[in-house]
Amino acid sequence: MTTAVAMVVYVMFQVLDLSDSLSAQIASILILFPMNWFGAIQASIRRAAGTLVGCNVAVAIQLVLMTHYSLLWLVALGLWLSLMLFARHHVMERVGSGAGLGAMTTMAILFGQYMSPDKDLIYSALYRTSSVLVAVCSAMLLIYLMHALLNRFAATRLIRPAS
Repeated sequence: MTTAVAMVVYVMFQVLDLSDSLSAQIASILILFPMNWFGAIQASIRRAAGTLVGCNVAVAIQLVLMTHYSLLWLVALGLWLSLMLFARHHVMERVGSGAGLGAMTTMAILFGQYMSPDKDLIYSALYRTSSVLVAVCSAMLLIYLMHALLNRFAATRLIRPAS
């Protein structure tokens, strides 16, 4: 299931020429790690939540700094505090790719790639949020369709263990 979905995601990103949405493509691949429908639901919720929180915190830091976001030490302090908070959340989650990791990578990419003394990161944060959410929802639809197709055959049917 995950191989087929990963291939379709890759082909769609190549055909639609979405090379600027590499984060969205990676997010749609990371939710495939549990390798079943039920695990992918949890992984997608955690990944989307991490991206949303990371983008919102990055925008909040920029709004707090207002016109002082050109001062590196203020930006670095905000980034450092938020990364420490998200790193703690990542460790406390005890899952591989959860909300904490998603928020940390979001913060690192937004501050490392898009923020500079002469431009803000509001547009980049909004674009990242929308592209990751669309990619994760589309990947979940593909995972559901593949799950439903594979469950039609006895040899590939997912049997949930009794709890």
